[in-house]
Amino acid sequence: MQKWFGAVFPILSILLLLWIEQSVGVTYGVKTVAKVILFLAIPLMLFRATRFPFLRFRKADRKSIRLAFILGISIMALIIGAFLLLQPHIDIASLRDDLLQSGITPAVFPFIALYILLGNSVIEEFFFRGLLPSLFGESKIRFILPPFFFSIYHIAIFLPWFTLPILLLAVGGLWAGGLIFQLVNEKCRTILPSWIIHMFADLGILLIGVYILYFY
Repeated sequence: MQKWFGAVFPILSILLLLWIEQSVGVTYGVKTVAKVILFLAIPLMLFRATRFPFLRFRKADRKSIRLAFILGISIMALIIGAFLLLQPHIDIASLRDDLLQSGITPAVFPFIALYILLGNSVIEEFFFRGLLPSLFGESKIRFILPPFFFSIYHIAIFLPWFTLPILLLAVGGLWAGGLIFQLVNEKCRTILPSWIIHMFADLGILLIGVYILYFY
């Protein structure tokens, strides 16, 4: 039951979110509510009996936390560097228009950025690095499918903005990033280390967002 859920539910959730992202034309707020329901509320109801041991942040050791900070800063620098390198191949004008149409304007961006940094990151870590790996138990599949779902979900969001080669490169990069996130959690069996890395990665993306919305 659990492994079946771990394989099927993410696919259905991602397809539904893709439909909401690309076909319905709703605001960022509606997309956020849908994500909270699919990635947090439903799993909390279905698996509340497990008490979610991966949320016990006190189990995280200092070595894992230190490694998380080092990797987080490195990934943030890599994201910004990749953007600067690939900028000629990115349709920034289309990206900016898409953000504005979704309700992400310069006026509300600081509030959305705060949610992304502290709220969205923990929701994704709960789902992709906590819940899904736990559903696969000790199977090696937990190192393959959750990072894959993580990458596909984000590519579904970025779909209109990049050419096919960059999209494929992004899928590989996000899968590798998701795998690194998961491996960092292995020792302490809690999502705190990967959450730290995730926040640094989001910070890199948000800094790019600052450039696009305020300086492009």
